[in-house]
Amino acid sequence: MTETELAYAAGILDGEGSVCLIKSRAGRLPSPQVSVVSTDQELVNWFKARFGGTIVCKKRRKEHHSDAYDWRLIDRRALGFLASVRPYLTIQRKIARVDLLLEAYLDATPRNGRYDQETYARKIELIEKFASLP
Repeated sequence: MTETELAYAAGILDGEGSVCLIKSRAGRLPSPQVSVVSTDQELVNWFKARFGGTIVCKKRRKEHHSDAYDWRLIDRRALGFLASVRPYLTIQRKIARVDLLLEAYLDATPRNGRYDQETYARKIELIEKFASLP
């Protein structure tokens, strides 16, 4: 991946993307998700070709609207993407979210999914801190 491509991806993430914590399944604690939604299918295909992930088509709800395409990357793959584009981000709100996830998520998430009390408390603290960010 070139620096130009990483900077471009960061710019799109800054403007059209989102960084959030989502529950992928009932009963599980939230995981990081990176998403870029666009009516330009070529743009989301560009992201998928370079970073992996999935694309979900959102059909238009009104005649005068266009279909939208949602590129998504979750969990550790999202963290890898965020680490690679972090030097190029400029929007402070997104930088704060990315920095928090990169600093604390892996430490608060056991690889096997089995939480002891200490790790569970760190995870809950991370979720609350993430939710309190603007």
